Amino acid sequence: DPLGDLTTVFAGKTTKRDRTEDASLPVEERLKQHIIDGERIGLDIQLAKALETYPPLHIINTFLLDGMKVVGELFGSGQMQLPFVLQSAETMKAAVAYLEPYMEKSESGDNAKGTFIIATVKGDVHDIGKNLVDIILSNNGYRVINLGIKQSVDNIIEAYEKHKADCIAMSGLLVKSTAFMKENLEVFNQKGITVPVILGGAALTPKFVHEDCQNTYQGKVIYGKDAFSDLHFMEKLMPAKSAGNWEDLAGFLDEIGQENGAVKEAKAAPENSVEDAKKADTPVVIDTKRSEAVAADIDRPTPPFWGTKLLQGEDIPFEEIFWHLDLQALVAGQWQFRKPKDQSREEYDAFLAETVYPKLEEWKHKIITEKLLHPQAIYGYFPCQAEGNSLYLYDPEIMNNGQDVSTPAATFTFPRQKSARRLCIADFFAPKESGKIDVFPMQVATVGEIATEYAQKLFANNQYTDYLYFHGLAVQTAEAIAEWTHARIRRELGFGSEEPDNIRDMLAQRYRGSRYSFGYPACPNMADQYKQLELLKCDRINLYMDESEQLYPEQSTTAIITYHPAAKYFTA
Repeated sequence: DPLGDLTTVFAGKTTKRDRTEDASLPVEERLKQHIIDGERIGLDIQLAKALETYPPLHIINTFLLDGMKVVGELFGSGQMQLPFVLQSAETMKAAVAYLEPYMEKSESGDNAKGTFIIATVKGDVHDIGKNLVDIILSNNGYRVINLGIKQSVDNIIEAYEKHKADCIAMSGLLVKSTAFMKENLEVFNQKGITVPVILGGAALTPKFVHEDCQNTYQGKVIYGKDAFSDLHFMEKLMPAKSAGNWEDLAGFLDEIGQENGAVKEAKAAPENSVEDAKKADTPVVIDTKRSEAVAADIDRPTPPFWGTKLLQGEDIPFEEIFWHLDLQALVAGQWQFRKPKDQSREEYDAFLAETVYPKLEEWKHKIITEKLLHPQAIYGYFPCQAEGNSLYLYDPEIMNNGQDVSTPAATFTFPRQKSARRLCIADFFAPKESGKIDVFPMQVATVGEIATEYAQKLFANNQYTDYLYFHGLAVQTAEAIAEWTHARIRRELGFGSEEPDNIRDMLAQRYRGSRYSFGYPACPNMADQYKQLELLKCDRINLYMDESEQLYPEQSTTAIITYHPAAKYFTA
């Protein structure tokens, strides 16, 4: 286990072994402490002792679940970090597995507090959030039917009817997934489904869920901020159902009139006002005038080659890639080791140095020695010219053969800011009327399908903490390859002297130009990515985008590059 045995609790100095082996504590308290501490050493001994007095189901529903309840409270108050929560869940899973042989068949199959269906919606392969929900709920006594990724509404409905679920949860990371969620709610209405629906994922906002989605669905829609918000809802829902305090259409009967005032007002508002009608009659005028904030008469670089280059294996040194890791995004974002409010910066930094960074080094070593990631990148230089808000890309062979510019091989059209500096990505390149041929760099980076396969293996083996660590590091390694490739492009274009000498400045974009990805505000048209992948000949590394605009492998990134000194991130 690359994580080893964490021998101290994040918030204190007491060792786990001291608490779980304290002879003065009764076995009931020691079992609870095993769960809280995520300590599996000695767990079987305590379970065997408890079985001398209690039936296995009582041990699970009382002592073990009490421990998980404390874990949830510690996480909610910021005293326990997510990796330690998952370690507790692993311990809970191990305890249940130990007790299952001692249960009657009827006990082992039908003692759940409630049934919960969860699925990643059609066209979306992201499952880390969904799987965390599965881990938290299943180890807090719920029966979780995890349907997996890319699930159609028909599959979700079939599972709901088969398992008589108390709640349906839908997850998705892509912007397009939010539209699928809303469509699914409409189908639920048609099928007469009214159970509460939880929606979660990075692309969702509380406003979208509470207004757009709630106005669509006849039952109740809940915003799933994280795995524990799903748990808290279920912990409130199931007792309310038992007490007759819940109705699918009305919600919690003792809270009627206290919530969703804004939603009711939104429902009452007319869909089309007089103002909307006036706007619809006004012709749309697209501003294509070049921004005065972007100089056109700058020197245009000559690339070292025209066309594309494939990098893999020894071309991409892991040592250089790992230097480009965004540790803040990895540690606080992916792994969720966030500084508690009542902890000093010095204490937090010491914790990172003593506990987190050594684990990072162990994972780096494991990835390299066991070949758990396959870094690959393709980048290239394409001749281009700008006209208005559009950028014309030409076949690189015209430059290699000295031919005249002819019909564009592809055209990208970008939005322009309506105010401020009125920026548009096309402004950063030589205007067509100048007669100059400019250079348009593009790139893709991936850590390969093996990242998804290995992460799924860890999850299936109940190695929850390892799953979180590996998945997060794989995601950030793909980002680091993108950062490394971009730096290579800047050097090849002749801007090496302007490069930062530390990762903090690099991540703060203190270099020449910028990197943009389709789907973001400055270049929102995801369909352009199909052209980009074709131009870069990404079939060479089995990297593609499906009809749902989902990129494969999952841990992959694409980007277009601008070298103009005025080019930084902006919203259109």
